[in-house]
Amino acid sequence: MSSFHIKGGLAGKILRIDLSKGRIWTEETLRYAERWIGGRAINSYILLSEMDPKTRWSDPENILTFGAGALVGSAPGGCRMSIDTKSVFNQGKGSANVGGHFAAELKYAGYDHVIVTGRAEKPVYLSISDKGAELRDARGLWGKTTFETEGLIQNELGDKKVRVACIGPAGERRVLGSAIIVDRAKAAGGSGVGCVMGSKNLKALAVRGHGSIPVARPEAYLRAVDGALQKVKDSRNYKKIQQETLAGVYYADEKSPSWDLLFVVRNGQDDHWETDKRKKMMNKMSGAPRYRKKVLACFHCPVGCMPFSEIDEGRYKGTRGEGFWVNTLMSATMLDIPDPEAMLKAWLLMNELGLDGDFTAGMSAWAFECFEKGILTEKETEGLNLEWGNSEAFIQLVRKLAYREGIGDLLAEGPVEAPRKLGKGSDYFAIHMKGQPSIEPFRIPKGWALGVATSPVGGRHLRGSILGSSRFGPKGACFDPHVYKDQPRYVYWQGLTKEIEDLVGICIYVGTWSGAHALEVSDYAALLNSVMGLELTEEELMSMGRRSRNLEKAFNTLHTNMARLDDLPPRRYMEEPVKSGPYKGYRCDKDKWEEMLDDFYELQGWDKATGLQTQKTLEELGMDDVAEKLRKAGKLIE
Repeated sequence: MSSFHIKGGLAGKILRIDLSKGRIWTEETLRYAERWIGGRAINSYILLSEMDPKTRWSDPENILTFGAGALVGSAPGGCRMSIDTKSVFNQGKGSANVGGHFAAELKYAGYDHVIVTGRAEKPVYLSISDKGAELRDARGLWGKTTFETEGLIQNELGDKKVRVACIGPAGERRVLGSAIIVDRAKAAGGSGVGCVMGSKNLKALAVRGHGSIPVARPEAYLRAVDGALQKVKDSRNYKKIQQETLAGVYYADEKSPSWDLLFVVRNGQDDHWETDKRKKMMNKMSGAPRYRKKVLACFHCPVGCMPFSEIDEGRYKGTRGEGFWVNTLMSATMLDIPDPEAMLKAWLLMNELGLDGDFTAGMSAWAFECFEKGILTEKETEGLNLEWGNSEAFIQLVRKLAYREGIGDLLAEGPVEAPRKLGKGSDYFAIHMKGQPSIEPFRIPKGWALGVATSPVGGRHLRGSILGSSRFGPKGACFDPHVYKDQPRYVYWQGLTKEIEDLVGICIYVGTWSGAHALEVSDYAALLNSVMGLELTEEELMSMGRRSRNLEKAFNTLHTNMARLDDLPPRRYMEEPVKSGPYKGYRCDKDKWEEMLDDFYELQGWDKATGLQTQKTLEELGMDDVAEKLRKAGKLIE
């Protein structure tokens, strides 16, 4: 078992809450950090060690973990918090990651992690400060939006600087795709973490801290920080993201080839969106960029990627807030809505009601296609005309989904249960990976698709994207639509880098997504060594990333029996080709996909035939205890 002698970087305590008993206590973070460092790795270990595989996501015994990364509060871009639990979509590992100021505030209050079990008899929220933590009555907050909740809590606590992570009406009603919203605009949306929080009658966490983070080697730390800041400022996308946001960097030009690589149209019927529709969305004079007033930054971030927009004319005049992302564009193409004002309105409404954008777009696109095919009619939709491009219908659907009203109650059940209830062959049109809705491309960018498919949580690109993979191969090779070979290597290395970014809590916008010359593993090692007083090499930190990934893999195996079959693309993308555009005729070749899986599993050190973990790999990683759990369950390849 590998361990580290840590001398700094930690707030020092893990906060434990049993909502059923109303009990609060603490333990030392070092107990876990000396083996797992921090962030998602510690969360994953706690879930694997303490949860019975028979536990369902909705059971009080399900554990909801919040973990600030090891470099949160000290490193540039160190603002990220991992939220991990049992997934509402598949009973496997559920995970989301969020920025803002909450994670740093948590550490300044003296806590690295918050671990929640049980279910409160009545709605409560958790108030955390330097003086400790207490559960407070949240009955007056129940039913409020996330925006209202933040303001009411700040007023009650008498401090506008209190940071709040809360659920909205969607989480209260256990909509599967509910998000936890931080700072009103940052969504921890994956795996239905907001739904789990709602099932526990936990409305919010509120935190205010005045402490600091101990640094083991101050002089080395300052050198590492200066070097990191300079690398970020010299990176390819630094200025571009500040000026145009990431969506603008790649998609401001309607003729950009990126449009044909990464967008799914009309629920996967095609992968090519017409040029005039692209222009309507992103033209600087008439599209979404015209409403951007400024960009904002999360805690200690030198980039500032968050667009603050305000619509100052027309039917949505007065709509204002943070958020117009690449995912917003992906949602627009999924629903064939070339209307930037409507998409901005819908996206901000999702934040307010506590909905995950990808889930909402995916389930809405399923409903739109079922309507097109006659599987759903205006009788079931209560007069709502779900024709492609109907932006007003989509906005109404967002509200119905959050409040489980009418057709929204069906969509709230997700892409497995909703088609089962509706029947009529509607399951074919429910596009998901491992039970989680996916609005990601599969047929053209083979590496991106492999990353999304093999992600432990399913269907999300942040865990599998290959935007930074030019570090590991020729520029552009990872997006070559003709190539299957070498994609597993790009996905493997990119995945390990993301594991490391999530255990240290550094944002991808100062790392892998800012170009080949931004922060990388060697920089994270230098920062960790100076802050924590370690002597980690780059190779040792990469090994730590592998260990983190194997914790999640073991959880999925033990709790859901996930294996190789769960890493295949959705049926539609293997059976139906792209219908128009430069990649007309492209689809996922199953035989070549199977070859990619072989190579990917071999890189991971997993069994190629089954996708299961091997005793050899786990022993090499110092994870004998994890191997023993798998052996007892008959799920270890010896």
